[in-house]
Amino acid sequence: MNKQDRDIKQACRFVLSHPLAPPAAETLARLAAHPAAVDAIDDYGAGGAVARLEQATTERLGKDAGLFFIKGVTAQLCVLRAYAEARGCNNVVIHPMSHMDIDEAGAIERVAGLHAIRLGRFTPFTAQALAALTEPLAAVVVELPLRRAGFLLPEFDALRAISAWCRERSIPLHFDGARLWEAAAGYGVSEAELAALADSVYVSYYKGLGGLGGAMVAGSQAFVDALRVWKTRYGGDLFTAYPYAISALDGLERLAPRMREFVDRARALAAGLADIPNLIVHPNPPHTNAFQVWLPGTPSVLAEQHRQFAAAHKLWLFERFSEAPLVGHAMAEIQLGPASDHYAITQAVDAVRQFMSKRAEGIINR
Repeated sequence: MNKQDRDIKQACRFVLSHPLAPPAAETLARLAAHPAAVDAIDDYGAGGAVARLEQATTERLGKDAGLFFIKGVTAQLCVLRAYAEARGCNNVVIHPMSHMDIDEAGAIERVAGLHAIRLGRFTPFTAQALAALTEPLAAVVVELPLRRAGFLLPEFDALRAISAWCRERSIPLHFDGARLWEAAAGYGVSEAELAALADSVYVSYYKGLGGLGGAMVAGSQAFVDALRVWKTRYGGDLFTAYPYAISALDGLERLAPRMREFVDRARALAAGLADIPNLIVHPNPPHTNAFQVWLPGTPSVLAEQHRQFAAAHKLWLFERFSEAPLVGHAMAEIQLGPASDHYAITQAVDAVRQFMSKRAEGIINR
């Protein structure tokens, strides 16, 4: 987002998904009032709010132990390197639309030295696809939800089948659960029930939970202990991480319990948007609290039209546009969270309908 977009968004009276962050002083004041703020400062992640966070998260996930990381990329590289070393194998199954493959600049291969075996195309892969493999595996990674494909979740029975396939062969199953809180809500199960299917789970604190940053990997005590040396090797040790940990605790307490509510709102919004001509909702209904909309046009033209619309009507609908799988269309993401407390679903549908109507009438410059 450039400065022009930020200024326009700041002036809008309605923001659909991602309101601008409050001033730093407001955030710091809220965190200073949190009970964990009275703890001693952690020393390279030991003690203080970090220890509180690791305990709270592992309890919520039903795992034995957890380790805080400041960055999710670092966390998951450590996970995969630990599995590869333990099993003497560098082959790792990932989805080609996963964050690991699209958003990390080839780190899994160029930094970790692993060999990515890519399964699936536009939907989550299945146990049947795994069964067709003939190479040894260090680990299987499932991203929940598969964001770039439309925040898709495999059917829960299909996920159970993947878990069973891995366990029958003693192959570690790792969940890339940056949005695991949302995924569990989408399935209608607890985070612990979902996490029980995997040997290790990565969770993020700054996406749906609104923290300052940071992540955690949870699993058995022995596995978490094996991550510590890799965390050092990948430069993941901060002198202290208490601001991140306090903000993560805050999000875990305030927002994680509300995820089912946000999923319900997303499904209601998607149902309303699906009636708007020339707009495609993917998937419908959404699997989690987030989904894609596909609109006719190119990303650059749609971005300029949205900019003009937002400036004129003070309605900010979409953060950015990118290519859609459908020729002649572009895609935008919609994610429902606490911002949706401030409007009715009908109001949101009307705002998007107004944007589409202005486009159809040619009122917005092309």
